Amino acid sequence: MPPQTESTASDTRAFQVSRHLMDFIRHERLKPGDPVPSEVSLSRQLNVSRSVVREAYRTLAATGVIDISNGKTPRVSRIDSLPVSALMRHAMYTGQVTPLQITELRSALDVQAARLSARHAAPEDLAALQGALDAMREAGPAGGAYIRHDVHFHALLAEASGNPLISLQVTALSKAARYSIRAGRNAEPSLLGFAALLTRHQVLLDAVRAGDEAAAVQASQMHFASAEAALASAAPE
Repeated sequence: MPPQTESTASDTRAFQVSRHLMDFIRHERLKPGDPVPSEVSLSRQLNVSRSVVREAYRTLAATGVIDISNGKTPRVSRIDSLPVSALMRHAMYTGQVTPLQITELRSALDVQAARLSARHAAPEDLAALQGALDAMREAGPAGGAYIRHDVHFHALLAEASGNPLISLQVTALSKAARYSIRAGRNAEPSLLGFAALLTRHQVLLDAVRAGDEAAAVQASQMHFASAEAALASAAPE
């Protein structure tokens, strides 16, 4: 086994500091916004350099565990979609996932979001969903301006579910969702196809508004089955 260089040894220590801080947050049952030990105190406690602690903090900040912005006291972060979003963009830009695979993942999330939204959606959620759908209709199929409103519709549906993890995942998929929706429309570019797209969204929203979980699930499944079929038919052999 090759000897550790100074750089790899530092990386290992930074990882150990990261694990220590994660354990500290868990054992102390810290909540979002609670402060965590400073660089100075953690450096003294663990007998490591401040540069090692700083690297550990940067790693945890990049993964959304702590917030070290603006030079303020480091604090426990609220869950955020940015780390997952960055990973999804990397997978998309490097060709490691296809539009169909993105749509399959969106389907799994959206079906559960539809079920829970039918159970939990408040009047303001329903109004926001209808507003997003109306904006899609007004934008029309030309130029793809409707895609932003389509993605927003599904983000609102996830938020209305009341499950923050579903909302986080759907938000993280926003960029990839635009990519997959555009590919789906390229596979089904007709005005008739756009009208059918709007109808599927309206049927889904009507089921959520009625509080009918089974109908909402069915509408979501049918919507994504259509999108997956269009993408599958356009995929190269």
